[in-house]
Amino acid sequence: MKKWRVDFNESLHPEPWRDFYARYFPELDRMDIKEDGFTVQSLKCLNHDDRKPSATVNVKSGFYVCHVCGSFSPYRFLVEIAGIAPEDASYFINDYLRELYVKDERTGRYIHAFPHYDPSHTYIPTPGQEEEFEEFIKEAKARLRPELPIVQEYITARGIKYEMLERFEWGYVPHDEDAGQVECLVVPFRVRGKIRAIRGRAYDGRKGAVKNSRFSLWNLDSLEGKSQAVIVEGESDALRTIQALEACGVDIPVVSVPGNNFRKEWKREFEGIRTIYLIPQDDDASANFVRSALAVLGEERCKVVELPWKRGDVGKDICEWLTRNNHTDQELVELIPLEEHQDRFSRYYRVEELLKREPAEPDWLVRGMIARGQKILVQGPPKQMKTWFVLSLLKALSRGENVCGVPYWRTTVSGIKAVMVEEEHSTNALIQRVQQSLAGTSNIVIPHRTGVKLLPKNPEFEDLLNFIDEFRPDLLVLDPLRSFFDGDENDSSIMQQVFAPLNMLLRKYPHMAVIVVDHTAKKPSDVLVYASRGSSVKGAEMDGVIDIRKFQKDEDVGVVVTGEFRDAETVENLSLKFEDGNLIYDDGFRINIKLKDSEVRLQKLAKLLTQRSYTQKELTDLLKVSDQTVRNDISKLRAGGFTIEEEGGHQGSPKTYTLTKTPDGWKADDEDSGE
Repeated sequence: MKKWRVDFNESLHPEPWRDFYARYFPELDRMDIKEDGFTVQSLKCLNHDDRKPSATVNVKSGFYVCHVCGSFSPYRFLVEIAGIAPEDASYFINDYLRELYVKDERTGRYIHAFPHYDPSHTYIPTPGQEEEFEEFIKEAKARLRPELPIVQEYITARGIKYEMLERFEWGYVPHDEDAGQVECLVVPFRVRGKIRAIRGRAYDGRKGAVKNSRFSLWNLDSLEGKSQAVIVEGESDALRTIQALEACGVDIPVVSVPGNNFRKEWKREFEGIRTIYLIPQDDDASANFVRSALAVLGEERCKVVELPWKRGDVGKDICEWLTRNNHTDQELVELIPLEEHQDRFSRYYRVEELLKREPAEPDWLVRGMIARGQKILVQGPPKQMKTWFVLSLLKALSRGENVCGVPYWRTTVSGIKAVMVEEEHSTNALIQRVQQSLAGTSNIVIPHRTGVKLLPKNPEFEDLLNFIDEFRPDLLVLDPLRSFFDGDENDSSIMQQVFAPLNMLLRKYPHMAVIVVDHTAKKPSDVLVYASRGSSVKGAEMDGVIDIRKFQKDEDVGVVVTGEFRDAETVENLSLKFEDGNLIYDDGFRINIKLKDSEVRLQKLAKLLTQRSYTQKELTDLLKVSDQTVRNDISKLRAGGFTIEEEGGHQGSPKTYTLTKTPDGWKADDEDSGE
């Protein structure tokens, strides 16, 4: 087998380690240096009571040698001789090498003293090279041990678990002076399962490569079958990011670029991947990484995630941001605006599968009321305390309490994030309500009178989308719906455009729920007080409807709540008392809305007719009354100001009733005309 070697560029500085050791041995500045880099005069070792000098340093390679203690790399010297903490020692060395420059006498410019080895991009494998690369990595993996100083330095400084090195096939290559081999860690770059390149990392941070290596993206094969991906700079950042994502239960591939340039040929590897997150390092070279990646992959599917460096923070990359500045895995993961993509055919169900499948419990935010992925309508006439009800709901979700103290409206989590877009009340009224209702809460943001419209090309809506992307709320509240669009609420095409972006949001963030606050009839006494105004599109879009009516009992003020839900039990005439800015369930406070059977039937008839046209037979079956009773009730609605047209009634054409207008100006949709 061919004897492969990991090649490294030599330092351009003739004595790169003299200043490093001069901090501990000032006499180095007066010493002569041998051709091999060792100092001529010996030094007194710091590790023991050295009466006679017994140590030397090599200002070319960086090794410290004591005839009593042994040989030490710069990292081991700092940890074992100088007594510096391992994580601090590694960063001290990295910072020292990062700032080491030499002057190019030809150009007059200063260049980095430790250039990375940059093999040719032309990949012409020698016969049997793939098998030999495999054998090289196999031997290197067998030599890797957690106790090796170079391994300890690497994982300690970067906060990477040793198991990650084993899992991703890292290996160890020892120093071999005869072969010109520098001690290093090695990592394979696989493409379609085959090793195309091998990168080395020396103890001093230099990166090298095995000859004939053809570098692609590291961890490239993990992209297979995925819809999202993270791209970082360098294998260390990739390992640390993978470790953080997995610790937070997030399954998303992470790849890294071998340099700071994203090559055009890599675009093909991202076919089918809809969203790509770029996490650059905080240095000048990273600007080229971002610029080239955006140019190749397209800005429309790339999101740049900048680490939030603060004054006094140390470092430039992901490993340093986490380890040196006491940030957590969760903080890193929360910076990435991950999207919940679904397969385009994920909702194509086979009947055979459905017959075997048990119905799943909804992912409740509030048990019996609202689940993630759902839209709930909170409606009622104006000035009926709908917003107070929503504020009480937000308070309960933030604090992990039952909503309004209702026993069967139990929140399943606490500390949820919520965004309430409030367009109706004055700023002073908003302040007063928040101070009364939301004491002791957190993670609730209220965009107020921002001019958001749920229609295409609205810049304020784009701002809201960007904020949701960043904030990742569990609940979005729109109050009131009529403020979020222009046009006729009775026009089905307008209302379909209004709900399209909300449905898009729930597809993108299925962990989120939406509450829409809307007005019904203007007077609480109206027959249609529980019937939504506008297009029937609105009612069809909702997973639940909560009706709110304000009442007064003696000196007390409260509301009566009725709720109908797709995935929960109906709630009828629930009384809530208003105290100190909150609606509270009090078993002794009850308001009975006892309507006569005829009044209940009349309301139900009016509500049915707002949905679509009905034949007389359908109405008699639904209301369980005679044909004559239906005709009498239709006459009562007309007398109350409702415009109801009827067609047919002769042989072969059943009598059909169509509601076209209500007393407050509601008009039926064209598609509900019965044609």
